[in-house]
Amino acid sequence: MNYLNKIYIALVIILLSCLGYNLWQEKGTELFYYFLSDKKQKEMLVKTEKFEWLVNVGADLTAPMEVVHGSFTDSKGESQWIPSGEYLGNNRWEDGGGIYVVGDEKRRMPERMNITWFSYAEDKFYTGDFELPQKKIYDLFKKDYGTYINYDGTESKNKYNTFKLGIAPQGLVTLWISGCAVIEIDTYQAHETQINWNAFQKGDKSVLLELRKKQMPLFVQEEIKQNKISNEYYKNRLKRYHYTIGVNNPDFKIYEYSISFINHENYYIYNNGLDFLEDMVNTKAIPKQMVLFIKDRFHHPLEVRINIDLLNGKIPYQDLEPLEERQYYNQLMNRFQAFYEQNKDVQLYIKFDDKIVKSNIDKPVYCGKVCLKSSTNELEIPNSFVEVFDAE
Repeated sequence: MNYLNKIYIALVIILLSCLGYNLWQEKGTELFYYFLSDKKQKEMLVKTEKFEWLVNVGADLTAPMEVVHGSFTDSKGESQWIPSGEYLGNNRWEDGGGIYVVGDEKRRMPERMNITWFSYAEDKFYTGDFELPQKKIYDLFKKDYGTYINYDGTESKNKYNTFKLGIAPQGLVTLWISGCAVIEIDTYQAHETQINWNAFQKGDKSVLLELRKKQMPLFVQEEIKQNKISNEYYKNRLKRYHYTIGVNNPDFKIYEYSISFINHENYYIYNNGLDFLEDMVNTKAIPKQMVLFIKDRFHHPLEVRINIDLLNGKIPYQDLEPLEERQYYNQLMNRFQAFYEQNKDVQLYIKFDDKIVKSNIDKPVYCGKVCLKSSTNELEIPNSFVEVFDAE
């Protein structure tokens, strides 16, 4: 065999090796599963199967933050970065500063999360490295939630596609996943750390902090003066209770729902099912708005729009200033806490008026109240309102 033939054979071997390696990267794990038990296959998939997901990070305009650096790390040690370097102080705690693409189009489920940030209201850096419930997240991404029809008539799958981080004072950081719904994964506690200011920001620190402070609501500026910046408000919004959800009319049958909670969760029938309404084993956050789709005794479909509570007649997210929004949430949280201190086996139910008058866009008509009820007590939430429409 001459010298050129040897070179040719060597090149062929190298090319075949590269092709084989790429095939293994794409299909090798799947082939490996063939030799594993069902249990081992599932365990491997949790760590290796890839999904499309993005990252969103935010903080409340009453407690602005800025991420210094952060990442999600999977079981192979590969990291996907958490967006950093943006002032997070123009939205609400749970809303985030925008959606960001991180790394490859498809990624494995993260096993850990590390994040470091600066709190402008506190003048402190925080950092944390947290283990994530990887299997729980995987199961939520993997589950089939059915499909929906797009405006152009095409069909798409309901699925989760975003990791959302909400940062709060005193090192509190909450992780949700969102897409076809919003579910809180967990809340974590970071700790204070020291970082050289010039490595974080260019320019005079005192000048920037004063500028940022002036951009904050006046009541927050007062809290800074009194050293009263706290995460208690955010922790309270994350509290969960045992209760069921229903209506006072036995002829009304709920067949679909959409519920928004004050901890930023949003639940729908396709991701939780009807059993969720009657579930007393698992806890629920405090709801703020609900839409129930009900069939009456004549099987006529109705759409019931419910605001659990209002502040001086104002609807959250539409009319409330930052201080009013905090007052609204505190008012609602206090109602729940006070009732639960004296009662158990609680039901949140819609108490319809004897005569139901349907609303329309031009003329809203309220025909019920929201109540908390136990076997011994009942609390009607006075500022709640219930509207009934013909379901489309």
